[in-house]
Amino acid sequence: MLAREVRILFGKEWRQLLRSRGAMVTALLLPVLLLVIIPGVQMLGLKSGAMKPVNLPPGVELPPGLRELAEDPVAMMRAMLVPFIALGGLIVPSVTASYILITERESRTLELLVALPVRVGQILLAKLLALLALASAVTLVLFSVDAALILWLRVGSPGFVLALLLVLLTSLTFSTTSALLVSLLARDFRTANNINGLLIGPIILVCFLAMVAVPGPILTALLLAALFTVGAGVATFVALRVITFERLLR
Repeated sequence: MLAREVRILFGKEWRQLLRSRGAMVTALLLPVLLLVIIPGVQMLGLKSGAMKPVNLPPGVELPPGLRELAEDPVAMMRAMLVPFIALGGLIVPSVTASYILITERESRTLELLVALPVRVGQILLAKLLALLALASAVTLVLFSVDAALILWLRVGSPGFVLALLLVLLTSLTFSTTSALLVSLLARDFRTANNINGLLIGPIILVCFLAMVAVPGPILTALLLAALFTVGAGVATFVALRVITFERLLR
């Protein structure tokens, strides 16, 4: 059960997010592209028979994560869905966090929190929950479209859909905690966006490397989910250790 202070702060953060046009546009446009349009077009292409098995020259072997391509043209679709779902979960919180933190700091409304009987940990938790609630509400609705297409077109099994859902939830959690920490430490939008870009770039590379190196999309999804979980724990620990009212207001 959340403390009363956290519930009140969460309500404030949620209303502030809904009033921010930039945050809402960002939260909708990129996820629609990454979670619905690109995967949807590719999966619907399967129904038309556009995808064919890969014909390899004799003696050529594919990496472990792509070996099924020689026999199953749908294997590439399953493999590509994992990093796309992870990327969809990473994008929304990393951009939205800048709006609720830096805008609030620039408008000097953060200073009002000092006069309230709340702790820094409660402020961080309320902001974390608001970001996670918005990102989850958007991405889970869009993910349901992917899940329906996967099962309808028989791209993957229900177990594969659950593995993708796990990747989405853990990537959302990691991105929310890390983006919140970055926005708390950055002084302006430009700095926050640059740092978020530096963080997300290598993570995207890791996702695609895991897709190629790990045999099977379900195992790839479970590995990425574990990495995102560890990253979220580290970011939360650092935030609670280094953020003070003085650092929050600077």
